[in-house]
Amino acid sequence: MSIEALIRTLIALLYIPICLFAYWRLVPRLLFSGRVLVNLLLAAQVFVIVASLVIQPGSRFERWFWDLNQEGNLAAIIATAQLALVSIVAFLSAWLIGAWQAWRRLYMAGLGLVFIFFAWDEFFLVHERIAYWEIYYTALGAVIVAATLLVARRSPAQSRIWLFCLLAGLAISAAGALVLEYLRAPALCDRLGFLPEGGRCQLFIVEESLEFLGIWLTVVAVLGLFSSLSPRPGLFVRVCAFLLPLLWIVALSPATFVTFLDFRLLHQPISIKYEPGVELQAHRVDRDEGSFVLDLFASTVDWHDYDDLGYSLHLVDQASGESLAGTDASASRQERWRIAGRSYNIWMYKQRLSVEFSQRLPSNRAFWTVLSLWREEGDAYAPQKIISSDRPLLGDTQVILAEFVLPAEAPVSASLPAAKFENGFTLDAVDLPERARAGETLPLSFTWRADKNGLEDIVQFLHFGHEESGAWWAYDQQPLGARLPTRLWYSGLADTETWEIPLPAELRPGRHTVYTGLYRASDQVRLSVNDREGTPYIDARVPLGILMVEGA
Repeated sequence: MSIEALIRTLIALLYIPICLFAYWRLVPRLLFSGRVLVNLLLAAQVFVIVASLVIQPGSRFERWFWDLNQEGNLAAIIATAQLALVSIVAFLSAWLIGAWQAWRRLYMAGLGLVFIFFAWDEFFLVHERIAYWEIYYTALGAVIVAATLLVARRSPAQSRIWLFCLLAGLAISAAGALVLEYLRAPALCDRLGFLPEGGRCQLFIVEESLEFLGIWLTVVAVLGLFSSLSPRPGLFVRVCAFLLPLLWIVALSPATFVTFLDFRLLHQPISIKYEPGVELQAHRVDRDEGSFVLDLFASTVDWHDYDDLGYSLHLVDQASGESLAGTDASASRQERWRIAGRSYNIWMYKQRLSVEFSQRLPSNRAFWTVLSLWREEGDAYAPQKIISSDRPLLGDTQVILAEFVLPAEAPVSASLPAAKFENGFTLDAVDLPERARAGETLPLSFTWRADKNGLEDIVQFLHFGHEESGAWWAYDQQPLGARLPTRLWYSGLADTETWEIPLPAELRPGRHTVYTGLYRASDQVRLSVNDREGTPYIDARVPLGILMVEGA
């Protein structure tokens, strides 16, 4: 059995029997509002656990967001909400208990204080800054158990089931937080079968699931105590039970959710690593007629790695390699936050760069947005070398983040097409001269249309066949030249390109039959093509006419 299958089986064996018992004997005895809260929390934690097992994140930031074992993320928000609910219901119960039961009120108020600390600790990992925290938490747990047993002894029989349920929930949670924590040593984890080759111990998923389940059972217990104390709570009490945990989440999680949604939904993931330890993880390019704006997320392990850094962003013409506009800016620290976990710290920064054009850009021309990272060193600005990138590079310090073309309004075709290709490209017209001289340049014009968006690089070929000898000469290039690769063609495109073909001096004089066609650059397979009546051309070659070549 694989590690993943074993983990899923263990989690199912944990949840199914405990939840079945709870919904058989405990949950039906809760107030309606209590049942709603219990159902919502169970659904939320099951969603988080399943998502952490199923989702395959595309970046380190996304791994952090879905990781059960990290701080300040979605899983931590659900966990802290459960603990905060235990505290809030305990405080409400203490408020409803009569003054003549001061010992019981003291117990519930103390439980509320303990769990509000647990909720705070769950989100910010306060205990990891306390030496020997395991000893203190074990002692605190022993105090809670002793107090609960004393209260159970003096409580009516119908209340004891909730107190024992509370103890069971704490025991399950402690088994995850303390016992399984010690089993995560690499050697022991390897012997148990939870250490993939080259990976981290996967036992933490079971550990966190136990903590989730244990606190959920504790929530059921305190809601049961609350139900026995106040069978018909007022509107204010019911609103508090729902509203206060929500306010707790709202107070803790805005940065987590807003940043993640901004990162995940509004930006495209990338992975570009630089020598200083900076990694670009997501970006978005917005443009209009007069400017374009780049938003990007950059991360570092050490916040000092971000010192004295800056970005250069340029708009580059693909055909000429010329920069038409650009901007330089120091790396911003205004939007910075720390993603911390038990095994690492990451500093995440959001950067915005804006470039304005001094003149209108030409249409039907391909452009790159090119980014480089530099560090200020005295009076110099040293470009930072790129270690790895999932985007194409220009040298070892510049990365192409995006490419685009500005569409032009297409004129209406006045003639029947010469050929229609399988990918939706149409050769509308060809202007082939009657005569040419070997060793000189042959101007040859092609008018193209596109009924579909281009998805890949396509190359156009020309074949010159000498009628007397049967000798062939070929010339290939992109249909519209380097100014507009076919991967950027758009539906509705119509444009003409004049090729300047250098005829070799040794080209044989005489009549040459000229053919053209298209093939994919990736595998050099020709695209099938039909004439204007729909009849396929032989060998996927379109005959253009006769060219008389004179000797050099």
